[in-house]
Amino acid sequence: MNELLTIAKQCLSIIETATLKDDEIKMWIKAGIADLTRQGIEADTSNELVKSAIVMFVKANFGNVDIKEKELAQKTYSLLCCNLGLSSDYKEVEDNAWCKLQIIIYLYSI
Repeated sequence: MNELLTIAKQCLSIIETATLKDDEIKMWIKAGIADLTRQGIEADTSNELVKSAIVMFVKANFGNVDIKEKELAQKTYSLLCCNLGLSSDYKEVEDNAWCKLQIIIYLYSI
């Protein structure tokens, strides 16, 4: 979380030692992780593409950013999510996906 906080602050042009907005930034980082997970994307924060998506999510939603920058960050986030979602390397694998597939096949065979 600290590495993402530092990177997000840099992208928001906030000096690293300033802590007034840390809670808000951490909230948006957690929300970005949750949003990736909601989309079925593995939110591995050691991966640079995932980190960049989370930072773009923060930048798109953080309060003190120019509206044009927010729009660009939102478009960038959406594009990253689309690309990550298309790659099997970044998709979360459900433990019971095979079981669900077997049930669907069985139901269609009846």
